[in-house]
Amino acid sequence: MKKKIYAGTYTGTGSEGIYCFDFEDGRFSEAELFCKIANPKYITMNEGRITTVCDLKGRSGAALLNEKGEIIDDAAFENGTSCFIGRDGNRIFTANYHEGTFSYLEEDNGKLKFRNTVHIRERAGCHQVLTLNDRIYVPCLFLDRVMIFDNNLNKTGSIRFNQGTGPRHGVFTSDGKYLYLVSELSNELFVISTENHEILHSISILPNGETHKRDSAAIRLSKDEKHLYISTRTMDIISVVELNDHVPVLVQTVSCGGRHPRDFILCGDWLLCANRFSNTVVSFRINEDGTVGEQTDTVEVPEAVSLAFEQDD
Repeated sequence: MKKKIYAGTYTGTGSEGIYCFDFEDGRFSEAELFCKIANPKYITMNEGRITTVCDLKGRSGAALLNEKGEIIDDAAFENGTSCFIGRDGNRIFTANYHEGTFSYLEEDNGKLKFRNTVHIRERAGCHQVLTLNDRIYVPCLFLDRVMIFDNNLNKTGSIRFNQGTGPRHGVFTSDGKYLYLVSELSNELFVISTENHEILHSISILPNGETHKRDSAAIRLSKDEKHLYISTRTMDIISVVELNDHVPVLVQTVSCGGRHPRDFILCGDWLLCANRFSNTVVSFRINEDGTVGEQTDTVEVPEAVSLAFEQDD
């Protein structure tokens, strides 16, 4: 089935904003500029609309785009671009790595309404915002903690890691009982109970059990929840972790097909990887056993660092 894929980028060295291209049966169409906008480093999709972080006339914030790539609203609320944006219904959250903050907005009839910014600590390394029921989780790389807040943005606790771990991105199981989290600095995967926030398992996601090579980045969970996929930029690899009753085992590390795999997505039986320093997005077939198979195509996209598409129901 043909999918429209969107790529967020860093602008200023060849990119002009968000690009789009078709993907079908392992092949890409040529990428086209979808929206001219400054530094849309992270994007997310909801009901055909893209919400993106961006720079706006001397400040930074978020923008809402329609299906034609037109900016229908924006909101400036910070001094530097956030590194993450995510949605939970009409709620929108951003994380600002350098300012040590996360922000909360709402979409109301195509309008962005800024609600609040929570300052955790200067250079806390806030890297993502995850929501689960009445809780908000914010991985803070330089604090070696995942900070936990309630829906009123009050701090309620944290998950602590060893010094130098650098928690970066995570994903919940569909039942919400487990959080799988990757660390940027120590290159580890953690399996965490969301009931008591106990770390149940941890493994290296690098060859030969190596750790502290830095720059692990994105994590994605397969639809059947039997495999996790994780990228590491310093080594230009994708790691495949098999899950057996939530116990992780590293089963494969494979080349990302380029340099600096900042983000990737799972699209049906395919893995699409954004390689920033190669200015490419690369497609791989996912084998029946969950491992990454042959590389099938490449499309040029300048400084691609985030990928999104409209998920099936």
